[in-house]
Amino acid sequence: MIRKEQSKSYLKQLFCIALADSHLDQREEEYLLYTAEKMGISDNEFDSIKNAPDKVNMVIPDNYYLRFRMIFDFVWMMMIDGEIDPREIIVCKQMVDQLDFRSGIVDDLVEHINYHLSCGISPEHTFSKFEEMLLDK
Repeated sequence: MIRKEQSKSYLKQLFCIALADSHLDQREEEYLLYTAEKMGISDNEFDSIKNAPDKVNMVIPDNYYLRFRMIFDFVWMMMIDGEIDPREIIVCKQMVDQLDFRSGIVDDLVEHINYHLSCGISPEHTFSKFEEMLLDK
């Protein structure tokens, strides 16, 4: 189970990626709201993180699965509006480095997620395919 501090940190990092291009697209905000709801973050907490992300501390999960899930969501957030801004890639790769993964995983995920998006596959279904690969290792 993910702790509240981790949930807020997770959401803060997604906001950082979404805002890296200085624009919050409607699809990005919808995914942020969906993620917040899924993690039990209230509307007030959501607004607080959105308005002052710097006030939320970075919390890195010690669980490999959770860190990989974060990376997946980072890449998904970067791609959800249909455009990958170079600033989003930089922020995403910096965050991936902090999670102790090689930054090249971002490029690998972009390729796989792009394919799934082009097929109309949902993020949860796409992640379940990656999850199967993780569990097989």
